[in-house]
Amino acid sequence: MGHVEPGGPVAAPVKRRRRLTPIWREGQAPHPVWDLWWALKKRFSLVGAPASWFGTPGAWTYFGNDFVTGLRRNGSTQDAFDLMDARPDLVEAVRDLALLNLKRQEQMFQFIALLYVSVPVTLVLGMAQLMPQALIRLATEQRTGTMILVGALTVGALVYLVGMWRARQLVSVIELWRIERGPVKPAQPSRRAASGAK
Repeated sequence: MGHVEPGGPVAAPVKRRRRLTPIWREGQAPHPVWDLWWALKKRFSLVGAPASWFGTPGAWTYFGNDFVTGLRRNGSTQDAFDLMDARPDLVEAVRDLALLNLKRQEQMFQFIALLYVSVPVTLVLGMAQLMPQALIRLATEQRTGTMILVGALTVGALVYLVGMWRARQLVSVIELWRIERGPVKPAQPSRRAASGAK
């Protein structure tokens, strides 16, 4: 509400602009499952992906017919198990989030593969048939720029590929937890909360 200044008009209330952020602050999420989700996804970040390829038990079991024992022995898997053991009532909800995230990752990777690979290759093949000499001259004269462009497109596609792989890994870890612990029913709202919602 505004306030009256002596001898002046009513001052308008000061409106604070909400700052848009990709995540909520702790305790401000619309559902408790988000806190568990953020804690889990930190264990399967893109930054930690290279280390997981060489420095974890799972990295040395990508041969043969057993791809789950090494994954279970990973430190990130045990950390995820500890987080889910603390909130077993949220595991089914966080599993749904992980599956939705994986679906969106796959959709984005398909789009990136189409945009970064199919379209440039189609353009290059079309120029090779219509103007082969011009294409060769362009690649020769702009060799550095061509290499930078190809490298940027390759790195971009690889980043999305690794992101999709980490999303699948997180889903697999949640499934491992459900296998060992058994599916846990989500927490039911209390009778007081249910009666208040009516």
